[in-house]
Amino acid sequence: MVHRKPPPDGSIRKRVFIQADPATVFHALTDAKALVRWFCDRASSNPREGGELTAYWRAGKSGTKGRAVFRRLEPDSLVELLWLEEGRGPGAVSPDHVSTYRIVQKRAACEVILTDQDSRPIGEETYASLDDGWNLVLLELKDFCEREERSRKSRSPRPK
Repeated sequence: MVHRKPPPDGSIRKRVFIQADPATVFHALTDAKALVRWFCDRASSNPREGGELTAYWRAGKSGTKGRAVFRRLEPDSLVELLWLEEGRGPGAVSPDHVSTYRIVQKRAACEVILTDQDSRPIGEETYASLDDGWNLVLLELKDFCEREERSRKSRSPRPK
């Protein structure tokens, strides 16, 4: 097993280029119907600052639920989520677990820069697992957005 030492600030940083416009990526990150097509099995989303995102993943006979608050939203350029802790009572907030997606236009594509940061220290094995997990998540986002973009373009009327 390859061990990767977590950076001192405990953050994971990733970049992915997506052949889609920023609006398509922003929609994929904030819309409940889009989220269930690439990220989770069920979702609800209120994409406004202070609004909540809830995602549910099936795992055998049970499942996992994640809840976050949209901390910052800038249409087509930024989505920042503050993840909430389950089991600590209503409104409990993680010490500082924030996922930020920056969407930057790059010619006919866009670059998505993910930063996932948690103030709690994590070990090498956990870091490696999370680092690999984010690779998979971003590949799913890329695949979904590029399919959406191709589909949108094929529905557009062709110029005469």
